[in-house]
Amino acid sequence: MKSGKVRGARSDQAGAVLLIGMVMLLMVSLIAVSVIRLSTRHTQVVSNEQVRSEAVAAANYALDVVLNQPYTTWDPYKAAGTTTSVNLGTSKADDSAADSASGSMNVKVDNLTCKRGRVLKNSELLHQNAAGIYYVSATDTSCFGGPGPAGLTIVDPTKVGSPSDDSLCATVLYDLQAQANDPKLLNAAPVVQQGVEVRTDITALAGSCS
Repeated sequence: MKSGKVRGARSDQAGAVLLIGMVMLLMVSLIAVSVIRLSTRHTQVVSNEQVRSEAVAAANYALDVVLNQPYTTWDPYKAAGTTTSVNLGTSKADDSAADSASGSMNVKVDNLTCKRGRVLKNSELLHQNAAGIYYVSATDTSCFGGPGPAGLTIVDPTKVGSPSDDSLCATVLYDLQAQANDPKLLNAAPVVQQGVEVRTDITALAGSCS
């Protein structure tokens, strides 16, 4: 009788140990799955941030390319704008056509608008040396009608600050934006906006802000 009771107790203990072992195994499995999921999400976040950084860099590069062109060629970037392909060389080392295309990002440059325009005053362009003589920088001579026959620009200092102080030059502030709209960005396409001030003549001022 006693031996039977001992065998029954041992059998109960073995069952409890098996149950505890299965529970521990399940907990370890859940922890392992959680760690794998967390690592995967972290990798996705890092990858998305890298793609976004490349997209912002591509948008800035596209803006620089446009702003380095003469402002008289900016008309295509009004309203709907244009889309260009930018390859920063961050994804592909090979410069072949196929690799260049696969490593490029589509950037749309648009919404070119004129924020303000104004006529420059003579007083803003005049300089005075130690002897009290007024002069104009060579780059600003066109604002006074250009240099004379002797290569000089004559300025009447009595006109400075008067109602007739308008020069022949104007300044226009433009606003331009670029958006990287590559499919790999899904719905998180970043937009970069930049303003730039352009020197023009007063005859083109009205057309610049039309």
